[in-house]
Amino acid sequence: MSQGSNGHGLDNQGRLRVVVNSYEWPEALDAVLRALAEQSDAAFDVIVADDGSGPETAAVVTRWQERFGEGLTHSWHADEGFRAARARNLGALASRSNLLVFLDGDCVPRRDFVRGIRASARPGWFAVGRRFLLSPQLSRRVFEQQLAIHRWSTARWLFERRHWTGIGVLTARDRRTVGRLGVPEFVPHDNAYTPVVVAATDFWQVNGYDMRYEGWGEEDVDLAIRLRRMGLRCAHAGASGTVLHLWHPSRMEPERPNWWLLQETERRASLAAVTGLRELERELELERSGIAGQAGP
Repeated sequence: MSQGSNGHGLDNQGRLRVVVNSYEWPEALDAVLRALAEQSDAAFDVIVADDGSGPETAAVVTRWQERFGEGLTHSWHADEGFRAARARNLGALASRSNLLVFLDGDCVPRRDFVRGIRASARPGWFAVGRRFLLSPQLSRRVFEQQLAIHRWSTARWLFERRHWTGIGVLTARDRRTVGRLGVPEFVPHDNAYTPVVVAATDFWQVNGYDMRYEGWGEEDVDLAIRLRRMGLRCAHAGASGTVLHLWHPSRMEPERPNWWLLQETERRASLAAVTGLRELERELELERSGIAGQAGP
């Protein structure tokens, strides 16, 4: 991997791994995988990081494996509540790619998403896309008619203007892109750091997502804080990095159960997640050794 002056950051050469977290919404996952199957840049793998879904989600993955072949895998852990941070880390552990892209399973990537994300990869940076919010009516049509919204042009989106919010995110207006040092860093709306592209080496150095975050929210903001603390700058991934967010009722919990963890991260000086990739790796090794021990000689 090419290194920047600080020894960190992205390199846009080589294979890329898209980690799609999902939980009990197979229709949305189907739309996301359909869009990934038709990307203009095909040099990437996909892993569905499943937070404990049932057989309907597994069936969607199996069906799309006929198209992706070995390029699509499925990681899963038991349903013990909202554990998106652990699910993403589990997906990252299965990757040998030098670029990791974390994508929510309710966000449909446009056709040039991978190409745009790859173009935003540069040493010294991590990059974040924006979300284009779809209406309940259009989201329902995506499922019922299998609309290929990832192929739609800006003109088509203008035609459908009653069914979305924020056409500006589909155009290349934001100057806070990779390499621009004379402008402020990119901070996404509502601190939604997804989709995010980060070098695998940097993700490992900060120990991935902190798995103490259970329940809705803040784990992506926590990761961004630690990546910045490491010396990386955050950039906008460009118009192609914008994803199409399928409507669903808000899952935000009014009491923000993880707020105290985020405050702790902001106070302490450490780069590494308290309970992250390395701890998960050890946990899995113990599980495997326990299974081996039960199997006998």
